[in-house]
Amino acid sequence: MQSVHLALSGLALAAVVSALGACADSLSAPSGPAAPSAPSDGGLGAQPGSPTTPSAATIRLRCEGSSGRSKVSVDGSGLVPPGGTFQATVSAAGVTVTSPLQSAVAGEAEFDFDSNPNDVVAGATPIPATFVTAGAGPDIMAAILDVTGQVIATRDGECTFR
Repeated sequence: MQSVHLALSGLALAAVVSALGACADSLSAPSGPAAPSAPSDGGLGAQPGSPTTPSAATIRLRCEGSSGRSKVSVDGSGLVPPGGTFQATVSAAGVTVTSPLQSAVAGEAEFDFDSNPNDVVAGATPIPATFVTAGAGPDIMAAILDVTGQVIATRDGECTFR
């Protein structure tokens, strides 16, 4: 439960940091380039969402829902330190699930969440089959956290439904 509160607090902090950056006066703080957009969905169907990246880290979010199955992939890149330890959270329909910690390789880490027991045995973090549901606005929100629990990148997105 504490990790859920930390994740939600971190997401709120990321939103505040993003909002403050967007409001910066050009005379007091020059604006930088826009946050990079997500690469193509890689076949799982998530449409690019709204990235808010308090650091240089980026997320590619892919998700799919069908009757009886939910599948989410969160791929982080530009993670600092490049060999550091990170975890991901995914939130949908008022439920947040957190992956185990894992080490990045060359600043990249992949986190899979799935309701299929075979994929869970293969290493995916378990989520309920009803986790991904269609709704108004983004279907899912993902975040990558560093080893201290600080949110370093977030992305929301629309999922594919079959």
